[in-house]
Amino acid sequence: MGWGAERMREESAFDKVGINADKRRHAQVIQQKGGRNLRRSTTRRGTTMSNFLDALVAVLAGNAIYFLLMPHMPLAMRHSLFREDFGLLIDFLICTIIFVGVKLIRR
Repeated sequence: MGWGAERMREESAFDKVGINADKRRHAQVIQQKGGRNLRRSTTRRGTTMSNFLDALVAVLAGNAIYFLLMPHMPLAMRHSLFREDFGLLIDFLICTIIFVGVKLIRR
């Protein structure tokens, strides 16, 4: 098989996945540069750190709020250690609401 047939096979593989022409060109540029795209990796690293900090704030603040409210909740809504119960769900919901709020504020 020649070079043209190999390229046609690569393009058809991209089309099967549904990748548009811009992403196809981007993938070819990355292959030509040895598979590394330094600009994209630094952006990804910054985004990962930002997501981590947002999640950390949400979990710490959500747990603080839950544990401040826990003594005033009915027994059924309190979380017991090493158990999956309704209190754990409430704690998760508080943390999720704070996480979404942090994401909306940081937009």
